[in-house]
Amino acid sequence: MRLVILMTVMVSGVACGDPVPAMRLLRSQCLGCHSESKHKGGLVLGSREAMLKGGSSGAVVREGKPEESPLVGLLAAGADPHMPPKRQLTAEEVAVLSEWVRGGAAWDAAALAPDAATVRPVTLGALPAGYRPVMALAVSPDGMRLAAGCGNEVLVFAVTDGGLELRARAVAQMDAVQSVAWLGDGRLVSGAFRRVVVWDVEGLVKEREVTEGLTDRVTALVALVEGGRVLVADGLAGEAGMVRVMEVATGGLERSWKAHDDTVFAMALTGDGKTVVTAGGDKFVKFWEVGSGRETMRVEAHGTQVLGMALNGDGTQLVTGGADRQLKVWDVKTRESTVTLSGKPAAFNAVVWGGGAVYAATDDGALVRYGDLKAHTGAQSSETGNEKALGRSGTSLYCVAARADGTRVFAGSAEGRIVGWDRDGKQVDDVDVAAVKVAGGP
Repeated sequence: MRLVILMTVMVSGVACGDPVPAMRLLRSQCLGCHSESKHKGGLVLGSREAMLKGGSSGAVVREGKPEESPLVGLLAAGADPHMPPKRQLTAEEVAVLSEWVRGGAAWDAAALAPDAATVRPVTLGALPAGYRPVMALAVSPDGMRLAAGCGNEVLVFAVTDGGLELRARAVAQMDAVQSVAWLGDGRLVSGAFRRVVVWDVEGLVKEREVTEGLTDRVTALVALVEGGRVLVADGLAGEAGMVRVMEVATGGLERSWKAHDDTVFAMALTGDGKTVVTAGGDKFVKFWEVGSGRETMRVEAHGTQVLGMALNGDGTQLVTGGADRQLKVWDVKTRESTVTLSGKPAAFNAVVWGGGAVYAATDDGALVRYGDLKAHTGAQSSETGNEKALGRSGTSLYCVAARADGTRVFAGSAEGRIVGWDRDGKQVDDVDVAAVKVAGGP
């Protein structure tokens, strides 16, 4: 398990001890001569165990002591021998490796991989005035609260028979909130640009902010069944969609793996908590063992990006929505598409199961319910099942969430509104997030 180094010293904008920039340097500057296939001097730097074992000249790293570690010492300009042989690392690069060793030389195998995404330096500016899309929604397990990410804020509503009542709101960070999820103990996590925040829901107080080891926007979050850990999806569009296991108590990333060759747009956990399903911009839906990160199954689900994905209550069926304007229902056991709804006017941005029906949010602002879906045979499209348009927004709908029994369904729009319906399709909520006030507040 990787420990979080609680230090304020920064090296080139990266916290001391962060393994990701150190892994990138090992990959680009060291593995050419010190890999499993070409272990010059008997030294292999492809794993932490091999690095600590050292080479024919002995140990190269003493944890916590860069001044006694040849891996760092041989980087100096006057070192003999000098590493790397044909290049002098910059002072900042040397400092990254030095502080990494000082922090305990934590390891991140995903960041060391040849196809690992490269983290680009980014300075965030303020969001444009009026930019407040609702990009994330999550209903609490008891169905009594709704969490929302709107612009750079996180909001918590009480779900009442009379409609949504705002209980708390807080600024998460400068960038737009992309994902929210409830923990089993009632706390909340949110994800935005290279940041995960753990919230105490009462008053929305930040308990912890995690920034180490993240490469870009956190596009999906899922709390693990046994509690104490969260699956975090981030990565760079068109390069790598990563899944990371984060320990809530420390903020440490236990392990990471590359799940897709593009953005991970959605994640879902099976009921037993042993398998996580991911949907990516690379057209695939993949199944992974949570404990090992091993891929167990994949389906090329759509002709373009898979933007939405959800499992039904017993994990036997999977629904996917794509940028190809198709919605599909899959039999998880056979990997076959049993229902395909095509010919729609816009992409399906998000999907969810509720009360045995599928709810889908579209890029042209429609919220549609599909019930009584009947399986077809073969690969042909089928308009089987009952389709009902519950409502339409003037702009795109980005996200959708529902109670497990389908008694309440919510969608978030690009213009900053949250709209809700009951089981019968009657609209119950239409909240302008910018204008709504905390219940009982001034």
